[in-house]
Amino acid sequence: MRRLIYIFIIGLLLCSYTWADGSRYASKSLLSEGKWVKIRVDKTGIYKLSYADLKNMGFSDPSKVSVHGYGGWPLDEDFSKEYIDDVPSTPVWRGSDYLLFYGKGPVKWEYDSSSQTFVHTNNPYSLYGYYFVTDATPTNDMTSVAQASGASTRITTYDDYLLHEQELVSVNQSGREFFGEDFSGARPRTISTFSSIPGITDADGKVTMRFISRINSGSGTASLSINDSELLDITIPSVQTVSSNVRSYTKAIPGTTTALWKGSKSEKNNVVVSYSSSGHTNVRLDYIRMQFVRTLRPYGACTFFRSLTSVGNSSRFVISEANSNTLVFDVTDALNVKRVEADLNGSELSFTIPAGRLREFVLVQTNQTFPSPEVVGEVASSNLHGLEQRDMIIISAPSLVQQAERLAVAHREKDGLTVEVVTPEAIYNEFSSGTPDATAYRRLMKMFYDRSSSLGNPPKYLLLFGDGIYDNRGISGEVQGVSRSNMLLTFQSQESLNVYSYATDDYFAFLEDNSGSNFSRDKMCLGVGRFPIRTVTEATQMVDKTISYMENKDLGSWKNNVTFVADDGNNEDSFTTNHMKQADQLAEAIEEVQPGFLVNKVYFDAYKRSSLGTYPDVHNEIEKLLKSGQLLINYTGHGSTTHWADESVWTQTDINNSSYKHLPVWVTATCDFTRFDDVKTSAGESVFLNPTSGGIALFTTTRVVFSGNNANLNKALIDNLFQEDANSRYTLGEAMMYTKRQLNDSNKLNFILIGDPALKFAYPEYKARVTAVNGEAVSDEPFEFKALSRITVEGEILNPSGSFAADFTGVLSSTIFDSQSSITTLGNSSEKFTYLDYPNTIYIGRDSVRNGKFSFTFMVPKDISYSNKKGKLNLYASSETKEAQGSFFDFIVGGTSDTAETDTIGPEIRQIYLNDSSFVSGDKVNTTPYFVAKLWDKSGVNITGSSVGHDMMLTIDSMPSMSYNLNSYYALLPDSENEGLVQFSIPELEPGMHTAEFKVWDILNNSTTYTFTFEVAEGLKPNLIEMYATPNPARDQVEFFLHHNRPESNLKVTVMVYDMTGKFLWSTEKSGSSELFKAYIVTWNLTDNGGRRLRPGVYLYRAAISTNNSKEATKANKLIILAQ
Repeated sequence: MRRLIYIFIIGLLLCSYTWADGSRYASKSLLSEGKWVKIRVDKTGIYKLSYADLKNMGFSDPSKVSVHGYGGWPLDEDFSKEYIDDVPSTPVWRGSDYLLFYGKGPVKWEYDSSSQTFVHTNNPYSLYGYYFVTDATPTNDMTSVAQASGASTRITTYDDYLLHEQELVSVNQSGREFFGEDFSGARPRTISTFSSIPGITDADGKVTMRFISRINSGSGTASLSINDSELLDITIPSVQTVSSNVRSYTKAIPGTTTALWKGSKSEKNNVVVSYSSSGHTNVRLDYIRMQFVRTLRPYGACTFFRSLTSVGNSSRFVISEANSNTLVFDVTDALNVKRVEADLNGSELSFTIPAGRLREFVLVQTNQTFPSPEVVGEVASSNLHGLEQRDMIIISAPSLVQQAERLAVAHREKDGLTVEVVTPEAIYNEFSSGTPDATAYRRLMKMFYDRSSSLGNPPKYLLLFGDGIYDNRGISGEVQGVSRSNMLLTFQSQESLNVYSYATDDYFAFLEDNSGSNFSRDKMCLGVGRFPIRTVTEATQMVDKTISYMENKDLGSWKNNVTFVADDGNNEDSFTTNHMKQADQLAEAIEEVQPGFLVNKVYFDAYKRSSLGTYPDVHNEIEKLLKSGQLLINYTGHGSTTHWADESVWTQTDINNSSYKHLPVWVTATCDFTRFDDVKTSAGESVFLNPTSGGIALFTTTRVVFSGNNANLNKALIDNLFQEDANSRYTLGEAMMYTKRQLNDSNKLNFILIGDPALKFAYPEYKARVTAVNGEAVSDEPFEFKALSRITVEGEILNPSGSFAADFTGVLSSTIFDSQSSITTLGNSSEKFTYLDYPNTIYIGRDSVRNGKFSFTFMVPKDISYSNKKGKLNLYASSETKEAQGSFFDFIVGGTSDTAETDTIGPEIRQIYLNDSSFVSGDKVNTTPYFVAKLWDKSGVNITGSSVGHDMMLTIDSMPSMSYNLNSYYALLPDSENEGLVQFSIPELEPGMHTAEFKVWDILNNSTTYTFTFEVAEGLKPNLIEMYATPNPARDQVEFFLHHNRPESNLKVTVMVYDMTGKFLWSTEKSGSSELFKAYIVTWNLTDNGGRRLRPGVYLYRAAISTNNSKEATKANKLIILAQ
C-alpha cells in the first residue's frame, strides 16, 4: 500500500510543478455579450464583407463591425508553444461600403529549412476556417507600416507553391492521413492541378511526391513526368521488409521523394503520374507539392507572395503590372495584418523591408472581385472563460445535453462534485476560433488546470459524452452516410498505415506546460472517460445504468467475484502460455493484496477443445460467471472488434444477447476490442451500450496492442483499482490516470476508459472479520475442519476506519473452500501451464448479521481433500447500502470427526418445477425453461465437487451432452436449517417431449433422484401471474410490479395507461429480465406522453409481456391518482 500512496503523491507533484500562469486567460469571454455571427472560409485568402451583407446579418451600423478569430489552421499540440486565448480581433481594411480581411483556411503552409521546401499541414478536424463578426467590440482597422530604407537586394520574383491532394480514403480507418487516387490499375494519370502556372520562371524548382502501396513481394515504382520529361520516381519495397510480428497489420508502405526541377519551364504543363508493380493493393497517390519561382505581379484579386532571397537581407520588392488599386498587406502575423506603404512609379510598385525572417505578403487589387465568407449563423452567448473551477467537465452535443445534465446532477448530489456540461461548439468558439479542433477540448481543461495554481481545485475528470469517428471531417465515402451530429472529435495519430497508428483520449489530459511533443511520456493530469453514444435513447440508457451503479442498489455477494480469462495463444505466437501466465500473475496479486475477493480463473487450456478446434466449455463458463455476477472480468489474449480469441469464445452476438443484471467492469488486454471510432459498433461498445446488461465500464483497447506492454498496464491497473486502504480508493478515471502515469510506452495510448471517469468502483468498503470458531477465539494456531464435524463460525463487521460497526444489520453470505490445489492445463496445443486454485467448495450459506455480529453453523462434508492444508473462507455482508467483505485462512482441512452423526437418508426435494411453482410433470414450457428445486437435508447438501459421482446433476433425455453440474447453482436460504435452492436456466431445447432426471447428494453421500417430463413448445407466451401498482392511490409516482413465469428470460414489457373512457394517455416499453421470485418493475411519474401531469381520478393501466417469438400476455387493473 505504501508503494501505491507513493505513486499517488509523486503523480500530484509531477502535475503541480508545470502549471502556467492562470492569469493569461481572459476572465470573461468576448462572446459573453453582444451580437456575434459566425462565418467561415474554405481556403486562405482575402475576403470581402459588404455593408449590405452585414446588414443582412442584423448589424444596423456596418461601420462599427469588427472581425474576430484566427481561422482554420490546426492548433499547436505542443503546449510549450505560444497560445492564442479567446477570440482576438483581426485587422480589417475598409472601403467605402465594404471591408476586407485576411482569412486563414484549413491548410497550413510553412517553410521547412531542413528540406528547404514549403510543406503543408491539413487541419484533421475541419474543412473550413471560422471567424466571428460583431459590433460589440471596438473596430480594429488595419494600420500602415512605413518602408525601410537602404535596400541591398532587389526582388522581382517570388517563391510560390501548388498542391495536388485528394483526400478520398483512409486505408487503415485510423490516423489523420487520407489518400487520393487509386493507381492499382497501373494506368498513368494526368494531374491537371499544374496545367497552367502563369508567370513561372526558369529558376530551379522542386517537386515532392508521396505514394503508398502494399506489395507482397518485389517492389513498386511510382514516377512523375512534366511535359514528357521524367522528373522523379519512388521505389516502394514489399511488406516483407516489415518486421514479421507487425507485417499483417501494415496496410501500406509510404514512399516520398523530392526532386530538383531544373531547366526551362512553361506556363502550360502536362504532369503525368504512373505506377508499376505486380501483386499490389492499396496503391494510392498521397500528394504532389510543386515549388517554383514566379514573376512578381498580380495574378487576380489577391496574390500571396514571399521570397527566400529576402531572408536575412534588406530587400526591395518590385511589383510589375501594378496600378493605383494595388495594395500590399503584410500577413505574416495574422492578428497584426498591416498595409505596407509602397511607391507606385508608372506600373511598378515597390517597397522595402529590413533584413529579418521570411515574411508573407499579399497583393490586393481593390477594384476586382473578392470572395465572401459563408455565413454560418448567429452564435449564442457563452462564457466558459468566466466559469469558476470545476471538478468535472462533461462535453456533450446539444441534443444530448439533457441527459448529460442528469448525470451531472447525480455527481453533484451523490459525490459533492462541481460539474459543468458544455457543448463542443462553445468550446470551439472560445478556444479554437470556432473551428472544430480536438486540441480545443484540451485547451479548455488546461485553463482550469492552470488557474488551479492560484485558485486551487484542479480539474479531476473529463467525460466525452458522445461517440467519435476516425474521419473527423467526414470526407471518406465510408463515413459520409454516417450521422455525426452527436459525435465528438477523436484524437488520431499522424501514423495512419500500420500497427503504430492509434486513437487516444489520453490527449485531452496532457495538461502540463511542455506536454504535447512526446505522447508516450506525457503524463495524464485528470481522468478521462467516454460514452460512445450516438442517440438520445442511448444517452438515456447509459445515464440510467451509471446512476443505478452509483446508487449501489444492486447489493449481493457478486461484489466479491472477479474473473480472469486467458487465451492459450494461436499459430502467430506459437500457442504461447504467456497469456495464462500474465492473467495468473494478476489473479495472484489480487488474492495477496485483497484476499476478500473470490478469484475465478478461466484459462482456455484447462478445458477440452472440441473437434472443431473451439472451446464451448470456456464459453459456457464465461456465461455462467457473468450470470452469477462479477465485479470485474479481465481478459488477456488475442481478439478483434467482434470477439475474444481465434476460437471466438465470447462474441459480439453473445454480448448483445446477454441479459445478466449484475454489471461488471471489463478489462480487455486484447487487440481492437473497443474500436469506438469505427463506422461499425465494436464488441466493446456493445458491452457498454447494452441497456440492461453488458458492463458498467471498460478499460479496453482501440487498436492493436502488444502482450508484454499489456501485462505491465494490466498489473498497474489492478494495483490502482484494488487498493488496500478504502479511504483512498481511486475512481475509475483516477485508476486509469495513475496507471498510465507509471508507463512510458506508446502501447498505453491504445487503452481507453469507456464509462464515467468519476464513477467509484463499487466493491465493499467495510470488512467482515472472523473472531471465533466453535467458541474459541482466533489465534495464531489454525483450527481443524474435520470431515463430518459441526463447525460454528463467529465474527463481526468493521467500518472503513477499522472500528466495530454496531449499526450494521443485514445479510451474510459465506463460502468455504477446501484447500488450494495445483492444477495443470491439458496442453491442447503446446506446453502445459500449472497454477493454483480453490476448485472445491465445502459450504455456501446465507445468514443474518445483527448489530455488527454474525454466526453460522455447518457440517463439513465427507468428500474433502484430507490434505491437512489451509482452506479459504470468504465473507460478504450487506446492510442497506453498506457492504462488507472478508476472508479467513486459519483452518486446516483434513481428518474425520470422532463424533460424526449417523445419516442414511438422502436430501429431501421439497419442491421442483420449471418456470413457476404451478408446474406439474408433463406441462408445456418454453425452449429455455428455468429449473428450480428446493432442497433440505439435516446434514447438508453436497456441493464439494471433489468426489466423482457425487455432484448435483440435472440430465435431459439421458444425454451426456445435456447433463449439467449444478453444484455452483445451489445456495442456502437465509437463516434456514439446511434448506436451500438450486436455480438453473436450461440451454435451448428442441420442441417436443423431454425427460429430466435430477440427482442430489448429502454430505454423507446419500442420494435422492427425481424424474419428470415436460413438453417444449416454440412461441409459448409467458404467464403474467400477478400485477399491481404501488402506491395506489398514487400522488407523486407509481411503480408497476409484474410477476411472471419467465425468470432469467429476455422480456419485452409494455405498460399503458388510459382514462376510463378508453383514451390512451401514456405508455413505456422496456426490455430485460427479472430474477426468480422477483417482479419486473416499471416506474411512472404520473405524466402523459406530452409531459403533462394527469388530473386526480381513476385510470386504467394495462401491461403486456412477451419473449422472443412469443405471443403477448396481458393484464389490466385500476389506478387512483391523487392531487399533489
